[in-house]
Amino acid sequence: MAEYFQLVAGHLALDFANTLDWRFDPTRRIDLLSNYERLLDFATQSAVISTNQARRLRARTSDRDARRIVREAMALREVIDSLFRSIANGDSPRSGPLKKFNRFFRDLRLPSSVGRRGSEFVLFAGDASARSDGPLWPIVDAAVGLVTSAERARVRECDESTCRWLFLDTTKNQSRQWCSMKICGNRAKAKRFRTRQRAHPTNNV
Repeated sequence: MAEYFQLVAGHLALDFANTLDWRFDPTRRIDLLSNYERLLDFATQSAVISTNQARRLRARTSDRDARRIVREAMALREVIDSLFRSIANGDSPRSGPLKKFNRFFRDLRLPSSVGRRGSEFVLFAGDASARSDGPLWPIVDAAVGLVTSAERARVRECDESTCRWLFLDTTKNQSRQWCSMKICGNRAKAKRFRTRQRAHPTNNV
């Protein structure tokens, strides 16, 4: 894996939405899902697929299919971001993104099956490596699980204006402000310190 993703959102679907870095700054915007290899890297790091499954997907996916799936992944990401960002801001999700999300929910679904585990009957999830776009299904499934649960009320947007990554606030008093204290929390502290120093330059003497 060439470069690790910063999985700090606390939820698969939100981490996926955050793979467009500096989303609101066109001069610095970075798409972390630049190709199919990077999509598989994200899926592997997120434990959606194993390294062996990723290896098989790389081997059997044509360049043409890879480009198509990356475009599909980017479209899915924007729908998920729009849906959960509206929730984080207390707005009603627009009908357009919700319709698109339901299309992904319908088209990317992997077939599940009922089987035996010892003396029990269990539901086995579809194999995310069964087809080239398979790693997208667990992301859709995770997004469905979040948006239809009470946990959606805990979706937040990072307070750092240059970041605004989405995350799930699981703190008891729901007071989390930053996508990560190590990233944006420290950045905000440094910014406040510089502001105080400029306001009171005599403190430097």
